[in-house]
Amino acid sequence: MGKAVVARIELSYTPTVEDFQEALGARAKASKSARRTRWLMAATAFCLAAAAVLKFAKDGSVDVPVVAGLIVLVLLALGGQTRLHARSFHRLAAAKGEQHIVIDDSGVTVSTAHATNTLTWQATPRYAETPGMFLLLSGDKNASTMTLLPKRGLGTAADTHQLRAVLDQHSTHVGAEQGRPVA
Repeated sequence: MGKAVVARIELSYTPTVEDFQEALGARAKASKSARRTRWLMAATAFCLAAAAVLKFAKDGSVDVPVVAGLIVLVLLALGGQTRLHARSFHRLAAAKGEQHIVIDDSGVTVSTAHATNTLTWQATPRYAETPGMFLLLSGDKNASTMTLLPKRGLGTAADTHQLRAVLDQHSTHVGAEQGRPVA
């Protein structure tokens, strides 16, 4: 496959909590450890619920710690954990202000008022697409590094299509290998 000439694509945006929630949701679908954590939380919630039902059937009452633990697990499983992480990421990113990102054949360069970081395509071999963004992911099984590329930071729909083409050229779309979309 010949190497296509890629135009320079630029986008700028100020990160929001919603950006990080969307990114973390997409990352969780690509991360083995996130899938394992969700499974363990579900199994623990099931065991706590079963213990509560058995205790109630036997004694006619339920222990408060069991119910409290079940409520906490259910709330975390319903997205509380993702919201907490997103708020933490946002606090870190907000301190750096607006992000300006340049994508070209050499990779992705992210600049803020405080720093400039360049990632080669080898550092971001996978990407996910959600309704609101493209998310670059590291190659490790836990997707420990992610770079957000919100579509709202692009100028036009044509820029979105061009960015998708560049990402397809240099990275693997997560979910595409199984024939299903990520988001």
